[in-house]
Amino acid sequence: MSVAAMELRDLEAFSAAARFGHFGHAAENRFMSQSALSRAIGRLEDELGVPLFDRVGRTVRLNRYGEIFRARVEEAFKALDTGWSEITDAVDPNRGIVTMAFIPTIGPTLVPRLLREFRRTHANVRFQLSQGGAGSVVGMLQDGSVDLCLTAPDPQVPGVEWVPLWREPMVLAVPEDHQLASSDAVQLADLAEVPVVTLKRGFGIRQITDELFGKVGVTPTIVFEAADVPTVRGLVAAGLGVAVLPPSPDAHQVGLPVEIPISDVDASRVVGVARVASRYMPAAAHAFLEHVISMAETPRS
Repeated sequence: MSVAAMELRDLEAFSAAARFGHFGHAAENRFMSQSALSRAIGRLEDELGVPLFDRVGRTVRLNRYGEIFRARVEEAFKALDTGWSEITDAVDPNRGIVTMAFIPTIGPTLVPRLLREFRRTHANVRFQLSQGGAGSVVGMLQDGSVDLCLTAPDPQVPGVEWVPLWREPMVLAVPEDHQLASSDAVQLADLAEVPVVTLKRGFGIRQITDELFGKVGVTPTIVFEAADVPTVRGLVAAGLGVAVLPPSPDAHQVGLPVEIPISDVDASRVVGVARVASRYMPAAAHAFLEHVISMAETPRS
């Protein structure tokens, strides 16, 4: 005997009989004949090896074995109801959960704006958010930890579909007292001997930095590899070196790096949204994906 051998209808019949204390009333409630309900109870008793009811005239009463079994059956039904509700919510675009990862540089401004606008029409949707470097968020996407990720540049990973959304310039961040701080523009080709602070490998900004220097034929003099952008900005402000970064919303404040346009190469990055094309995506996540794409400010190309 095993739990798997028990029929759900038999358990429902048992639950009704326990609730009504009468096989006839329980059968009527379950839209079945009394004999069919009696057989269902009999099958359960045979599988369990004990009687579950004491028959008293035309009524029935749970015995001590029946009371034990009833408690567990009710727990099982509650668990099934919870699972049903969770699945129903998951496929409801207005009530589900969106799991998403994003790179830190878009966390302070872009992500809050996307969520705020989406929640105006989907107030009951919940979000589970994670952040990390480009390699990390794409890894979360691949292993199924999240349904979507916002990242740059294109991860170019088989099976991952990436839709470009926003293009933003990359600038050269320099200390306030640096000789380049008053420049209208700078050429990366002139920075071969200039100390550079950058992110560790695995971050999208590091990949872009390496590609930009590669395009102008320069091997940068890297003096420190940081684990986050605020550390890079802080070290640049302290005079350790310069850095290729996306623009900061806090630029032009005293004590922060000065940002200079890069003129000798197309220095920009495109932030996009990625998903695993072959994987089922909940309705709420699909609705959010459509929302993100609809808010894109640059041509999709």
